[in-house]
Amino acid sequence: MFNKLTILIAVALLALSASISSAELPVKTESSYVSPVTVAGATTVDAAKAYELWQARAWFIDPRKPGQFEAARIPGALNIEYDPDPNQSSGLSDQQLTAASLEAEVPKNEPVVFYCNAEGCDRSSWAAALAVEWGWEKVYYFRLGFPAWKKAGYPVE
Repeated sequence: MFNKLTILIAVALLALSASISSAELPVKTESSYVSPVTVAGATTVDAAKAYELWQARAWFIDPRKPGQFEAARIPGALNIEYDPDPNQSSGLSDQQLTAASLEAEVPKNEPVVFYCNAEGCDRSSWAAALAVEWGWEKVYYFRLGFPAWKKAGYPVE
């Protein structure tokens, strides 16, 4: 019985891992990152939908390095830095993205939008995936991020 159960669990885990699309994971190449088109459990939005969420007072989290955030950002966004490689984190941010730092700012039942610098920046995809994993209920992934926002003519600060 134990062997059959072990085999069934192993088969289920293999099936689950095979169901994860490579389009859902950031891909690192030697010269750049390519962010995923979607993030499991999050809703991918374009600039128009992000603006609609912004007007509805959704939370906006910008996980970029503080210097990028300070240079220009979506008004009202919070800078909670995240880098999938902790050795590359600037260490300059007041906050690093953790479940506790996000919960200190954003209630789990309120909409939260993660953005960064377009498809070449994978920070927002990782941050959105973590928020889903940590139990946030209304997670939005703005893949094209700040460049698309600015190109659409929406407010910046």
